[in-house]
Amino acid sequence: MTTPVPDPTDWSQVRALFDALAALPRAQRLAALAASDASDAVQRELRSLLAHAEAAETAEAGTGGFLAQPAAAGATGATGAVEAVDEGPSARIGQRLGPWRITGLLGRGGMGEVWSARRDDGAYDGRAAIKVLRHGLDSQRVLARFAQEQRTLARLNHPHIAHLLDAGRTADGLPYFVMEAVDGQPIDRASSGVPVEQRLALFLQLADAVAHAHRQLLVHRDLKPSNVLVTADGQVKLLDFGIAKAIDPMEGSDGSSTLAGERPFTPHFASPEQVRGEPVGTATDTYSLGALLYVMLTGSRPYGREATSALEAARSVLHDEPTRPSALSPGLSTDPMWLATRKRLEGDLDNILLKALDKRVDRRYASVDAFADDIRAHLAGYPVSARAQRAGYLLAKFAQRNKALVAAGTLAVLALAGGLAATSWQAHQAALARDAARSRLAETRQIVRDIVTRYADAITFLPGGLKLRADLLTDTVRHLDRLVVDAPGDAALAGDLAVTYARLADLQAENLNANLGDSKAAARYTTQALALFPLGQPAHAQDELFVLWWARAMRAQANNLRGAGDAAGALQWRERQRDLLLAARQRGINSLDARSELGSALVGIGQAFDTVQVVNLNRPAEAMKAFEQADVVYRELAAENPGKSTYPYQQGTLAGARMLVLVKQGRLVEALPLGRQAVALRRVSLALEPGNVAMPDGLANELSNLATVLLDLGLDAEALACTSEARRLMQALERADPSVPTWAKRRQVFALHQGRALLANGQP
Repeated sequence: MTTPVPDPTDWSQVRALFDALAALPRAQRLAALAASDASDAVQRELRSLLAHAEAAETAEAGTGGFLAQPAAAGATGATGAVEAVDEGPSARIGQRLGPWRITGLLGRGGMGEVWSARRDDGAYDGRAAIKVLRHGLDSQRVLARFAQEQRTLARLNHPHIAHLLDAGRTADGLPYFVMEAVDGQPIDRASSGVPVEQRLALFLQLADAVAHAHRQLLVHRDLKPSNVLVTADGQVKLLDFGIAKAIDPMEGSDGSSTLAGERPFTPHFASPEQVRGEPVGTATDTYSLGALLYVMLTGSRPYGREATSALEAARSVLHDEPTRPSALSPGLSTDPMWLATRKRLEGDLDNILLKALDKRVDRRYASVDAFADDIRAHLAGYPVSARAQRAGYLLAKFAQRNKALVAAGTLAVLALAGGLAATSWQAHQAALARDAARSRLAETRQIVRDIVTRYADAITFLPGGLKLRADLLTDTVRHLDRLVVDAPGDAALAGDLAVTYARLADLQAENLNANLGDSKAAARYTTQALALFPLGQPAHAQDELFVLWWARAMRAQANNLRGAGDAAGALQWRERQRDLLLAARQRGINSLDARSELGSALVGIGQAFDTVQVVNLNRPAEAMKAFEQADVVYRELAAENPGKSTYPYQQGTLAGARMLVLVKQGRLVEALPLGRQAVALRRVSLALEPGNVAMPDGLANELSNLATVLLDLGLDAEALACTSEARRLMQALERADPSVPTWAKRRQVFALHQGRALLANGQP
């Protein structure tokens, strides 16, 4: 009769139960196995595995968990740490392992011993911690695995990762690992009693270290307090990177899963997929980081606080939902500052931790970098991705970062609301009160102009400013619409409303600039603005702001048509924009802004004739002619105003536009210097106005365009540098203000270019 074996689908249960049972005292293992809900086949396999494990334990006569002991003298963690032992007489003290001489015993565990050592070959004076594995861990396989890992581990050059220095075999044939010695205390202990900001700063050091390793395709697998030490000067050191994988008996030399065995992880900080024995990846470390940060911030584990065995801890990982951090009662937290900390966790930090600890891999942070980015955003007062991006939340974050500006804006809005309410009431009074109503209307118009031109413009290029400006303008339009109904035929009021609609259209237009990307709203606002501008012209003919926004409404209409595939219509509206500005110049409106807008019209005409990626008439000669005319305008403006960022920015636009026309014709060698010039000019504009989000946005765009030319010319290293910088700039913008859809779309395009550059540089 054939002995039944577990179904292949049951091996994950075998692995998980073995890890939990192996951690129990021997006398409790079989009883715990019998009490489990495992099938007969699974229980039979586990009894066999436990018998082999106990035989190996008897041969070595050790207890505990090897990886739970940190590579530092006397350092222990909050959970799972091995009790340090006194340095006493031992057969290994004084032994030489490679260039290292053992000086004392730091601790023992079921997988071996941890020794202190000093460099003994005269090359330099140094200290190290040496972990000697016990018999029964398949020494030949462990060393072969470590040899495979060494090339990868050598790339882990990070200030917050303790280095693995060497590996070998003792005279009695046991494998050992030599690691940088670190003097410090576990990160949970270092976090106790310090402000939340200081704890988060420590965590960010750790997250940067783990993210660095992930970029080198290494996963730690055993992140816990005793593996993360904080030195006396506040520097985090992550221990044991690479050892977990090297001694993992469940993976073959090719990284594939093999037989069940004693896996290196700590149940309280393991991910659900790790407990189930499934393949692990970077999401496993993300989860463990979430559990670790939870302990750092609350002094308590997220679940399983009553667990007294590894089996109970493993079950809590699989089945218990983490307690919302700020909901922990004072009795559950060991944080001496808990009452103050608890309030600090409400909102952002609650949501960040719960997202990192989601048992579903696809609902966690996509990477450790994304996790850390949310922590940084929270510290800087920006919205975090772990919370819904509702208008109230975004506005509250903006107000938190810009208290003085919001206070001024609030006073102005209150004045506007009061003025508008009074005006509406007066407009319905008898004819005897008409003059008073008109006087109040004039005052209200002045308030509106202050709101629209001063406060709305002031916040536009701040992070979060686009959305707040759109809300402010929308409210203003709503009130102005009512006033126009009450005062029909008022050319001055119609002009004010036209300008406000044009501003809204410019914010929503889906073009290459930073905007809210709602093309339908942009088309609607543009149509309303263009219908009102002729009505307002009699009262505003000499009003420069009115003329400028009329021109910008024409620009928005051209962009709307271009987006709809109508290149001829786009060109027509760009030419109308140019003609309007030339006519205004004849009337004496020739300010810097008016001249700059004329340059913009000429750029738009050139792009309507010829460019890439968007619809055009494919007439390169006429495009180049328009670009030359625009270049004359911007060169003059830049010469007159060397400290103004707008003009080098637009000169960069022109250089980039010319490059694209040449690229379409296959004239790459001629295009390259123009692309480099575009990037250089955009750098100048960013240096002149670093707080304007349009500047890094524009630089990123030109860097990405230049990279495509560099790749086609075989200049792969320079192309990779350009694409990497472009993505960093765009990711920073997106972190600062996730409400701008243009940046997310642009980042996707940049990712494609960076993929091409990585491939060209031999990094598939």
